[in-house]
Amino acid sequence: MMLQALIEYAERENLGDPDFEPKDVDWLIPLNLKGQVVGPPLDLREHPKRKYIPSLEQKLLTDARRPRARFLCDSLERACGLADPKKPERAARVAGSLNFFKELLRECRRACPAETAYLNAILQFLEDADALKKLHLHLAEVKAKPNELATFSVDGIWVLDLAGPKQFWRSWRRKCKSASSGTKRICLATGELAEAVHTTDVIKGVPGGNASGTIFLSFDKDAFCSFGLRQAQNAALSAEAELKIRSALNALIEKSRAQKLVFQNTICLHWTRQPVEFDPVDTLASADPQQVARLLKSVQTGQQALGLDANAYYAVSLSGNGSRIVVRDWIESTVPEVERHVARWFEELEIVDPGGMNVKREYGLGQLLWALANPKLEKPFDALPHGAAEELLRAALTGGPVPQDILRAALRRETVDRVSGGDEAGRNKPFVPSRFALIKLCLLRSPNRKDHYTMNEKLDPNSKDVAYLCGQLFAVLGRLQLLALGKIGASIAERTYGGVATRPATTLGPLFTKVPAYLKKANDRFPGAGTNKQKEIEALCQRIEAQGGFPQTLGLEEQGRFALGYYCQLAEFRARAEERELLEKAEQLTEETV
Repeated sequence: MMLQALIEYAERENLGDPDFEPKDVDWLIPLNLKGQVVGPPLDLREHPKRKYIPSLEQKLLTDARRPRARFLCDSLERACGLADPKKPERAARVAGSLNFFKELLRECRRACPAETAYLNAILQFLEDADALKKLHLHLAEVKAKPNELATFSVDGIWVLDLAGPKQFWRSWRRKCKSASSGTKRICLATGELAEAVHTTDVIKGVPGGNASGTIFLSFDKDAFCSFGLRQAQNAALSAEAELKIRSALNALIEKSRAQKLVFQNTICLHWTRQPVEFDPVDTLASADPQQVARLLKSVQTGQQALGLDANAYYAVSLSGNGSRIVVRDWIESTVPEVERHVARWFEELEIVDPGGMNVKREYGLGQLLWALANPKLEKPFDALPHGAAEELLRAALTGGPVPQDILRAALRRETVDRVSGGDEAGRNKPFVPSRFALIKLCLLRSPNRKDHYTMNEKLDPNSKDVAYLCGQLFAVLGRLQLLALGKIGASIAERTYGGVATRPATTLGPLFTKVPAYLKKANDRFPGAGTNKQKEIEALCQRIEAQGGFPQTLGLEEQGRFALGYYCQLAEFRARAEERELLEKAEQLTEETV
């Protein structure tokens, strides 16, 4: 189904013209109608011009026995005879390719009398040995490479754009195809009987693949071959289907790279059968607040406010393995269904910010994945669980659960941040709200979720979730210590966060032995502050006792709820004016022990 969907996309976007393909042209050689160069070649390498240039099968271009060239636009080697001085053995082939290039121009001149003047100008230039020599010297000075693409303009007109030469090339290609006598097979993408390609051309821009490109269909091992069929003959594709599939993939890869949907050597592609004004995955990538608001309004009102219809929606995650493409995931749905799932995704990401004043839900995929990354590594995303990018995309588009590996990674990164001892200036590491949004999302979508488990966007003052309450209590104890001692070398969180988050019953005990001294010290410095914290501690302990007391251990999801309770309680403190004032004063205190 994926191949058919790619072909439909190519046809919709007018991609995959068998006679012309999009390429970046590096050089433009300007001529006048007399065939004279009217200036140095225009160097387009910094800003290449994307043109639809005449295509020719790679196997024909690389056939040393019969040197060939594309029509009107090809490498400097084939179009201008620029040879590599380090490869003298290619001299005959270079000369043969240039002769073929000129012969195509002569054929076109005979077929297109209206464009004769333009074609004559190019031929006159290419027949002038002195003019070619001067061109080669200039190209050598500017370090042009023989494989860089070049074409010609005459009196300021790109000859490549003229209608007559374009029609000539299509006719020439049809004449070549009619002479083909290859074996025909059933094309697996179209179901039609056609001559199958032996190899497919490369796809550019797939992360993890070769710099020169990756192949999406190839068999080169005996174990992969059946009935004596080799290369791409094992999975027959017609040349037309192969070109459309390749063109669609190249276009979608370019789009996804622009949207920065590349993570962990995986790129996420997405498209629809019919065009839409607005694509939900665009919002997943950008997390634009206005787009998120429109999406939520569309779902909440039950109206297609975004102009989305019930056509098919597709998404695929690709990565490279050397010279081949690997399909990591494939999703097929409908646009309205994806719209609903993406709207729910942003609703479930909603979390209060660390300052406690605002609630945010607009977190892009990149932000969520960065919350799991390790910035100390040369490649921070190497710290992510395998397949995290495609798993999050699948969860967003289908409404499914998020793997526990992602929750585990988020909790691990949060523990590291809490116990790392702060930054070089002595400040505690700031909270990463996107990480807590991801933790909340994982818990909301867990199949183990129960009604009394708290996953609100802000602090839940009526929670009966023991793990959540333990997180709240730990935050209150940390705030009490700050009020009593001010900024000290290692806070409660830095010394014991990991232990309390996994073994509260055994780890909280030693902390309670210091509470009386902290309470006294806090009241001495900030009259009444210690008493207020004592009331909060007692109230939380009573609620925990009502649910069976402090648990000996907390499982993975319980650790997630502990982290939310801790984070939301601290955000709640920062939301209160009196607590903010106490915090500012406490942080100015010098280090002092009890």
